[in-house]
Amino acid sequence: MARLSHAVLGTILVLIPAAVPAAEGADPSLASIAAGEADRRFAPEALAEGPGGVLAAMAGLDRFPVACATPILLAPRTDDASSDPLRKALANIAGLRDDPSERSLLTRDGRFIVHVSARAGLDAAPDAGAGRNGGPDIVQRVAESLVASRSYLVATLGYPEPGVQGEPLAVHLVRLGHGLEGLTIPARFVEGQAQPLILLDAGLAADRTLGAVMHQVAHASLLSFAARSAPWWAESTSSYLTLAATGDLEEARPGLRARLQSQGRGLTADGLALMQGTLLWPLFLTERTGDIGVVRQIWEEMAAQGIDPLAAADRVLRRAAGVGLLDMFREQAAWNLFTAGRDDGRHYSFARVLPEAPLPAVGPDLPFRIGPIEPVEPLGSVSFRIPSDGREGSIVLEVNADGGRPAADLLVSYRDSGGQPLLVPVPLDSRGTGSVSLPWGDAREAWLILRNASAEAGAGPVRFEVRAAHDPLAPYDLASFTAQAVGPSILLEWTTASESGLVAWNVYRSEKPTGPFARLNVVAVPAYGDGTTDTGYIFVDDRAAAGRRYYYRIEGITRLGLVQRSHLVSGRSRSGR
Repeated sequence: MARLSHAVLGTILVLIPAAVPAAEGADPSLASIAAGEADRRFAPEALAEGPGGVLAAMAGLDRFPVACATPILLAPRTDDASSDPLRKALANIAGLRDDPSERSLLTRDGRFIVHVSARAGLDAAPDAGAGRNGGPDIVQRVAESLVASRSYLVATLGYPEPGVQGEPLAVHLVRLGHGLEGLTIPARFVEGQAQPLILLDAGLAADRTLGAVMHQVAHASLLSFAARSAPWWAESTSSYLTLAATGDLEEARPGLRARLQSQGRGLTADGLALMQGTLLWPLFLTERTGDIGVVRQIWEEMAAQGIDPLAAADRVLRRAAGVGLLDMFREQAAWNLFTAGRDDGRHYSFARVLPEAPLPAVGPDLPFRIGPIEPVEPLGSVSFRIPSDGREGSIVLEVNADGGRPAADLLVSYRDSGGQPLLVPVPLDSRGTGSVSLPWGDAREAWLILRNASAEAGAGPVRFEVRAAHDPLAPYDLASFTAQAVGPSILLEWTTASESGLVAWNVYRSEKPTGPFARLNVVAVPAYGDGTTDTGYIFVDDRAAAGRRYYYRIEGITRLGLVQRSHLVSGRSRSGR
């Protein structure tokens, strides 16, 4: 088994860029970090900064936005080691001599061996034969956390053993710094190494030990599925499993904020914080399907079929839930809006303590225009809130999109409805153009969700532009509405001067003008639909009690299932005498 000395650990990431790539805001991407690797060179004077410092310099940061650097090592690279300085530095691990000050501790389950050097800055290093009673507290905490993490992953959730079975997995306590808590080095970086190596920060706080350990053990376990998995999927899964094991959102909060507040960024975006925040995707899949094993099944499908995580998710979800990847992505785009103060108790179990997703308001003054909107990446979305001003008629929304695979939805909430908002599609043609007429009189607000529903490799972004205007006569122009007694019944008559996109009517009755109203018709009354000529309708309420006054309203239903209610009318049935 390969052993790491203090000098080797310092050399693992001894790469200083000749020209540091510019950080993308506070969240550098793997692409920006890798872009300048050919220009980087060994810089022994940077050893004092340690692996964390060198990685921070590579990323152009003083401090990492997340605590895990494993995705940097999972990013695709050339197989030619001579052209890959990072691989070249990591390959030196196997060839350097051991540090004589290093001591080791085998965990009580025999699955891990914890290495720590006196140079790591701990008060004492464990004696090789001291067992679990030797060494400083952090070593004991790490050892117990390793045992607990493996037990949860393997025994409870059914994930594979982290590392090669029969040989303890090496875990090294080192000073990482710069906000890093750990990283897992894939075996392919070290010649002759059969399993990954875990590095943990020797300065881990007591309340962060389990989370940091769990995260890296999860990475090591996932490497058993696929040695070259997509970094975004590996990091989001490890973050999700850490959250599932600890219930602690605090360390993931920067990533969650980046994910929820980065309008238009795609599911597979490779920003370091974004990848961590993408834990919402496996969390969503688990809570939406009600199957705690669905994420593991996606990894198993990837390994068995040799396919990417999106294709594997599509296959697994069709079997498990009867819907595919794109349908699930559509639902998650809506779920992501119900966070913090917008939590309605029907979406993420952690919704109330999640950061709030942006939902900028547009309108209610009409007409209005949105855009051109910043490009939306594949499997990304942007959302806007349209508050209602109570005007009658409809808002006509026109969507124009270019590139990618555009899609749009509306979440419509009604004033007197305590139920879940209605999710309706905005139909777009092959050119990315479409419109929808949104009845507005009874709506409280509408949320517009614009998506790039492309999951194809190399797919481009979508550019959206939206316009909205007012149509006072849609979906119907009610010319008259009356209620009068006819024998023991009450006859309702109404006439429309025009109809637009109408498919049916419902009739409601109440004994008070303030309600509650009950639907009278079992089957919807068919509507004429479209036209500008007078159209008359009749409905007989033959369940009216003698001598009672009732209040009625009708409700027009559009092709998309949206409704527009009428004003009230009242009628009194004749007495029985």
